Amino acid sequence: MGGSPVHRLHPLAKIISALVYVAAVISFPSRNVSGLVPLCFYPVVMMALSGTPPGPLLSRFLLALPFAVMGGLSNLILLRESAFTLGAFTVTTGMVSAFSILLKTFLTVTSVLVLAASTPFTKTAAALQAACMPRILSLQFIMTWRYLSVLLGEASTVNTAYMLRSPGGRGIKMKDMGSFLGRLLLRSIDRAERVYAAMKCRGFDGSAMTSEYGQKRLGRMRAADILFIFASALFSLGLRFFNAGRFTGAAVRDVLKLFRNFSF
Repeated sequence: MGGSPVHRLHPLAKIISALVYVAAVISFPSRNVSGLVPLCFYPVVMMALSGTPPGPLLSRFLLALPFAVMGGLSNLILLRESAFTLGAFTVTTGMVSAFSILLKTFLTVTSVLVLAASTPFTKTAAALQAACMPRILSLQFIMTWRYLSVLLGEASTVNTAYMLRSPGGRGIKMKDMGSFLGRLLLRSIDRAERVYAAMKCRGFDGSAMTSEYGQKRLGRMRAADILFIFASALFSLGLRFFNAGRFTGAAVRDVLKLFRNFSF
């Protein structure tokens, strides 16, 4: 799987392609669902070419799903104008907008997950350094990745303490979730201060860590990398500005016309 065409692409080429794609997706109007449908080809093709199994990606997408659902629920409540009818069922603009939010979340999160699955973190950090990312942002990116396991360890400790005080429980109760997250936040802040103090005692100023990734050899972009950038950007921006989804929308409207004389 590591030798797929996507894995062999230059990391910076994949990052630029993903950024252009994400920008194109989120710039669509909230009620333009038909324009988003053709953009589904990008993550699907990238998964197929990289050999990335869809199961792990979908399981990680579920972590971002609650945030999209909460955003969509507000539209369902506030936007109640009729968009179109499907037989006896009236589809409101809030429903269309909520579905658009879910679809945008799926497309953007999946594209980023494919990028992470096909590009090692060290190469991603080195590519961002090569792209002249500000040092403070690069340092935050690297530190977050390196100490994510420490945060998970703190969460495991708090969870173990909770379960020892709740024998027979199957998980954290919703009424205790606030105190659980508060305790985790306080422990994380305390742990971060101790880690930072230890690093400062050893002369840490961030330069060694950022240079470690910045000096990693990536090589120059090949013709295939440049061609990939132009092809993916043309796909994303072409569908955005020329709105090829209007043909999909026209097809959907034709299908809906067939059902308007029926009631369910």
